[in-house]
Amino acid sequence: MDRPLVRGGEFSDVDAHDTNALIAYLDLATDLSSHDKRESYRAQGIGPNMHVLDVGCGTGDDVRAMAALVGPGGSVAGIDPSSAMIEEARRRGVPSNARFEQGAAASLAFEDGAFDACRAERVFQHLHDPAAAACELYRVSKAGGSVLLIDQDWETLTIAGGRPDITRRVVHAYAERLASGSAGSEHRRWLRRAGFTSISTHAIAAMPNLTTAFSQFLNAGIDYALEAAAIETNDAHEWLLSLLQAEAAGEFTCAVTAFFSLARR
Repeated sequence: MDRPLVRGGEFSDVDAHDTNALIAYLDLATDLSSHDKRESYRAQGIGPNMHVLDVGCGTGDDVRAMAALVGPGGSVAGIDPSSAMIEEARRRGVPSNARFEQGAAASLAFEDGAFDACRAERVFQHLHDPAAAACELYRVSKAGGSVLLIDQDWETLTIAGGRPDITRRVVHAYAERLASGSAGSEHRRWLRRAGFTSISTHAIAAMPNLTTAFSQFLNAGIDYALEAAAIETNDAHEWLLSLLQAEAAGEFTCAVTAFFSLARR
């Protein structure tokens, strides 16, 4: 099994790592979540003449999709702290009613009440100050505007097929390396303290096969556990081999809980 270079913790500082690999990772994640994305647009009621902000826009796929929904009377702004991501987003195309800018979630360069809808997908788990980012989303939202956060809680990651003690160490190492590894389950606290009073959260368990799980997070979890001396090299080899055998026997199970939190100001 080839091991890609992407590791989850690298998204806290994209430009310091292999940006091509991270862009490829985002493209895969977009393909895997296309249905959920469409549902999330509907949940926010994104439509004609709305002004929308996408925080952590990456390569801009959501911005381009929402630009078509809001039409010429609306606008969509995409921000990302990575200059490489913004460059790639612009290279892939900028609709006439959209723009891409480099910027940080905790210090948004927009006026108060500028947006009808704001979203941050798989962003808060990479933020060192997610509470400040939630406050900024409240500030730039119009009265009655919506904010959608989507994040996993990586402490909920469940893997069946390997030694349970090694599994626990790998899962913990992965969650610990992320800036806010349990972000999904913290959404409500951050949003409420930012000032939002109408908050709904629901959880969905994603169940990837071994190949997808390995490329998305298991390879990074192994590396982080090795770096933290939580496991030895022979433990990693034995654990991965047992997962491969479980997959071949139809006995591998993997699940992680993603939280979708919709708040209105």
